[in-house]
Amino acid sequence: MSATHPPTTAAPGQMTEQVLIEAAAEAGIDPDAVRMSLAVERLGSLPDRRRLDGTVGPRQVAVDRAVALDVDTLLGRIDDLLQRQHGLRRVRSGGEWGEWRKRTDAMGTMQRLARTGSGSANLRKLGRVEARTSVIDHGRTLVRLVADRTPQRNEALAGGATIGGLGLAATGTLAVMMTPLIAVAAPIAVVAGAATARTGRKQHSDLLSDLEMLLDTVERGARPVTLTDDVRRVLRQLRS
Repeated sequence: MSATHPPTTAAPGQMTEQVLIEAAAEAGIDPDAVRMSLAVERLGSLPDRRRLDGTVGPRQVAVDRAVALDVDTLLGRIDDLLQRQHGLRRVRSGGEWGEWRKRTDAMGTMQRLARTGSGSANLRKLGRVEARTSVIDHGRTLVRLVADRTPQRNEALAGGATIGGLGLAATGTLAVMMTPLIAVAAPIAVVAGAATARTGRKQHSDLLSDLEMLLDTVERGARPVTLTDDVRRVLRQLRS
């Protein structure tokens, strides 16, 4: 991945970023704040909010962070972690961005099963992860991770719909039978809906934490924890 830096030229009649920064400094505005604002603007808008996002969490989750790394090093570390530790595969990349998707082959399935219950399992279940970068200055880069949790979100909605549907069916049956148990069966759909909302919001919160931890690891430059490392750790525990 080869990075490019912010343009230094502008169309006729437009102010270059450097001139804007210098003008802001003369006006008493912190140049660093201007650089950050320009980097955010280059990244573009955040994913749109949609219906049910407030109930079960959004389909796409985004995390922004300024990192003291150049673009090439930053994207290289993200790629290494997502492929070797989290079992995703890179499908597209450019000088300032990359896209990774869930592995659907036998090895990907085995890795997800082996790490079920671990923190990395959350990232492995994602449909897609995209990293976008924007240079702040020569020593820092703004990165945005956008994770598509549509499969995870659909699982939560499907589970709630199944339980709710059973509750409604039971309510209808009991109504025909005219039994007092209808008072117990009727709230099942409501309870299922509340449980689905809780599950969706928790998954959203957990995913945000996982993305933040991924960026923590990127900043530290820590080596990816591979499936082989996990197997060795378990074997050492069994021998001790």
